[in-house]
Amino acid sequence: MDSRDEAETVQTSIIRSTGFWAPPDVISNAELVASYNAYAKRFNDEHSAAIAAGETAAVPLSSAEFITNASGIERRHVMEKSGILDIDHLTPRIPPRGFDDISVQAEFAMRAVKPALEKAGRDGSEIDGVIVASSAQQRNFPGLACEIQNLIGAAGWSFDLTMACASALYGLNIANAMIRSGQARRILVCSPEIMTCINVHSRRDVHFIFGDAASAILVEADDGTPGGWEVLGTHTRNKFSNHLRSDYGFINIAERTVDPDYTPGLDQDGHKVFKDVVSFAPVVARDLMAQIGLEPEAVDRAWLHQANIRMVDMIAKRILGRDRTPENAPSILEEYGNTSSSSVVMNFEKNSDDMKPGETGIMCAYGAGYGVGAAAIRKR
Repeated sequence: MDSRDEAETVQTSIIRSTGFWAPPDVISNAELVASYNAYAKRFNDEHSAAIAAGETAAVPLSSAEFITNASGIERRHVMEKSGILDIDHLTPRIPPRGFDDISVQAEFAMRAVKPALEKAGRDGSEIDGVIVASSAQQRNFPGLACEIQNLIGAAGWSFDLTMACASALYGLNIANAMIRSGQARRILVCSPEIMTCINVHSRRDVHFIFGDAASAILVEADDGTPGGWEVLGTHTRNKFSNHLRSDYGFINIAERTVDPDYTPGLDQDGHKVFKDVVSFAPVVARDLMAQIGLEPEAVDRAWLHQANIRMVDMIAKRILGRDRTPENAPSILEEYGNTSSSSVVMNFEKNSDDMKPGETGIMCAYGAGYGVGAAAIRKR
């Protein structure tokens, strides 16, 4: 096959539809701070002697103003509110389910999958592949993607993918490649992010960051149907870093046989992560733009992962070559907080209906690992 024949076999991939869902329960900064500060004061009182002797560090207090200034977050939607605010628990209360019940995370995902399929006018049986792309899955096997595939009545293949806050765009990258190569016609990428189960609500530097939400993207081969968004290109890149990590996993049980008090958690060096990611993420997006000949001034909008508002401001400016505005790089941080990989898809869905055919946008997400994903798309 010569290069001309090979080029003719490449299919154009289309984002046909997206869906998202955020739980109705909301925790404001004021509510979260009241709970956290009550925990901090109790801890400091109970350990006052050790703190005075320099044997234990005092737990610092927080404030709503600190959270807003540090992140731009005003509130977050959460799957279960009472357990997070209970200072004896500081984690969601989620009852375990039986083997024959739909899993918590699959049910969560389906709230975004159903509207995505409905908007596209597709039945689940028309889907060739399912990718669950999220920061964590609630079990190792069977795959969550396989469960969702079964729930929608799809055949074909499915798998889970974990690349932290960049997961959804890693899934989109794989879906785009498989469709362009002719290996699939329709692929569903869903990102059910129940991040409040991962978060450590007893630590001032992270207790306010995350909310819960699910998103879904239906990617199809172009069959001539009007509408949707043409995928002009996708790109992913990694650079190992230990500055943001979650140690929850199946080895924890074995670790506790050596240290019964071992508690896995979410750890980050916020200043280092900020510096690293603000430098790294725009390079990946700009490299994609260079590959497809897309100049910054031709990008009408950027939909970025919602980590914190200062990061959004700086990354948007470096991708677009101009200052960020609510129009050229909208933010949903105030309402939802950081919902990991679902945030970039939510941002896109909530801030794309006003765009005109022919207008172009960049999606860019960045997360622990580090991993960065970017996609260039054009309204049809």
